[in-house]
Amino acid sequence: MSGAYNGPSGPPQSPQQPRWAWWVVGIVIPVVGIIVTIMVSGSDSSDDRSGEQETTPARSSATKEATDPEQPAAPPAANAAAAEVRYGPVTFDVDLTTGGTRYVDLDSTAPVVTATDAKSTDLTVSTTGAAPSLYSPDSGNTLAVLPASGPTPTEAQCAEAVAEGGTYHSEAARGGRLCLATAEGRTAYLSVVAAPAGRGTAKFKVTVWETPAA
Repeated sequence: MSGAYNGPSGPPQSPQQPRWAWWVVGIVIPVVGIIVTIMVSGSDSSDDRSGEQETTPARSSATKEATDPEQPAAPPAANAAAAEVRYGPVTFDVDLTTGGTRYVDLDSTAPVVTATDAKSTDLTVSTTGAAPSLYSPDSGNTLAVLPASGPTPTEAQCAEAVAEGGTYHSEAARGGRLCLATAEGRTAYLSVVAAPAGRGTAKFKVTVWETPAA
């Protein structure tokens, strides 16, 4: 029929986006992703640096305390200094060939051996059947017997041995070692070099230290 409608047969078409708009979208989205990634990475790095700043000073301080030569050292102990030696080590003989007792003064500038007792006597040596016997004057506990082997004691170690384990008598066996306190308050270390059975000549080696006030 000549009066029939001849319009489009399909559904209405939506308007198409310009081609340049898709180009813009394709560029903007990657750029935004890169910016977000950079911001997140920067935040993580900042957190890591903050943690390092909090712990680094402690490590630096500890290192300085351990290596800085200007750090004050701990004060030395009052008795750390070695005592002054009055004399020794020196060797001396005690002649017991005629028997009897000999008296030894160690407070002089060298050992003095006599056949007469005196107030200055620090040690008596008497003949016995097996080996000479050593006695302290007036039976005071001024002798301390040390083990037969070991390092040479210091003045402090000898004084401690007498204070903690002093006795008044000991046999003078060869190789024996003793510490003793003298009549004038000094400390001595005595070792037996030779000790004859019965009568003979006994030989000793001694070191005597000064008193703290001397």
